[in-house]
Amino acid sequence: MSEINMMKLEKLINGRPLFTVAHLVANGGDRIGIVGRNGAGKSTLAHLLTGTDHDYHGQLIVDGVVTYVAQIAASNEQSGGQAMMARVRQALSVRPEILILDEPSSNLDEPHQAWLIKQLQHYHGLLLLISHDRHLLNAVTTQTWAVRHGEFKAYPGNYAAYRTQLDQQITSQQAAYVRQNRHQHDLKLAMQARHEKAQRLRKGNRRMTPSERSNSKSLREATAAKLDRSAKKLVERGEREAKVTKPFTTTGFKLVATDFPAFTGKTVVTATNFTLRRQQQVLLKQATFQIKPGERVALVGPNGSGKTTLLTAILAHQAGLNLAPAAKLGVFKQDMTALDGQLTVWQTVRAASQLPDQTVRNVMGALGLPARFYQQSVASLSGGELVKLQLVAILVGNYNVLMLDEPTNYLDVDALDALADYLQHYPGTVIFVSHDTTFRTQVATRQLTFDQQRLIDPARVTVKAAAPSDLPLLQFKYDQMMLDPSADSAVLQALRAQIAAAKG
Repeated sequence: MSEINMMKLEKLINGRPLFTVAHLVANGGDRIGIVGRNGAGKSTLAHLLTGTDHDYHGQLIVDGVVTYVAQIAASNEQSGGQAMMARVRQALSVRPEILILDEPSSNLDEPHQAWLIKQLQHYHGLLLLISHDRHLLNAVTTQTWAVRHGEFKAYPGNYAAYRTQLDQQITSQQAAYVRQNRHQHDLKLAMQARHEKAQRLRKGNRRMTPSERSNSKSLREATAAKLDRSAKKLVERGEREAKVTKPFTTTGFKLVATDFPAFTGKTVVTATNFTLRRQQQVLLKQATFQIKPGERVALVGPNGSGKTTLLTAILAHQAGLNLAPAAKLGVFKQDMTALDGQLTVWQTVRAASQLPDQTVRNVMGALGLPARFYQQSVASLSGGELVKLQLVAILVGNYNVLMLDEPTNYLDVDALDALADYLQHYPGTVIFVSHDTTFRTQVATRQLTFDQQRLIDPARVTVKAAAPSDLPLLQFKYDQMMLDPSADSAVLQALRAQIAAAKG
């Protein structure tokens, strides 16, 4: 049976701990989701398990051949989704003992996501799945390895079960932290009260005569000293008690409509009998829809169906599309060349926004750009960090309409939740493309679906009045001919066929 066993393992980067593992075990047949913040060490752990990285301390045993499918970016020959599908197919074809997949669902549309889930559910080896895709994790995994605050821990169940356990753990820790603070406060008050009583004893009662004060001095001092000692013991007792650390919580966003440009008008985007083309290929035929202020509209469909092309067409004001003059567009399309590499991260974001500094900091931290990034130059960031920076600059910019093309690809689960929370409270309009089913469910108030050159719009699904029918006239003619002995049987048969067709 294939097995992974890690004991007292530590991984350092430039002499500083990246993560530790007290004890983790994986057996054949386990399907383990590996989750955590970007940069926390998930892919690094995969490199240790594959043997491509031997720089660690502690015990690591891998009993079995490991097949690793790394994150794959798009190339000139293939999209990222096409390349990943090919690699996953190849990996599964050799029936590996241990399979490690790193973000396999990025760039996959819904049909290919369903295919991937089915394949992994039927895989019988040891699966380690590094992913931020909650739908995939919940459908496939039976155990979760989560890295938080530099430590990997195991949790039974899929991602949803892990989140439930984590939330319960945080709630219990918060309650214990509050109880501890209250207890420490009570000890401090008791200590202070005993010290004050000791001081009063030393001074004596003002109504004492000099003789009484003198005769009672030694007794008063002894009693006061005893109170001081008991106060000291209270302090020592408090110091000996186990300390509960304050649980880490994120600061919520406070968005105010007046912080963004006002929108006037009843519609943001209107399409009337619009045909969408990419070069000579027709993607949509005679599409009609409206997007109203405050809506959060998800564009959904297979890869290549026209979602990004529609966003581009709206920006280009193509014939058949109308974009309201009051729309101030913030556009995210993972174009890192739009950023000035000479500026710092903070300069870039601050120049893009009129929001208060603290709100901007909250957004940056939640999406994975905390204070340590502020003074870094844009040119020094990784590709994923550049994408996050561009996204933050759009989110906090002076816009009232956001157009986001696959904003979720480079975000960890915590950042995805933070982005979803931000967009839910955003006072403007959001039009976005995302293959992340959970994220769409959290954010979208409406969905436009691309289906074989049609745009399915729930807002336009209404009960249509029945078209005028020829059935009564046909039935009358048929009845009259049936009464006529000289009627042509061939004509009767034709009328009967017409009646049947009219009845549907």
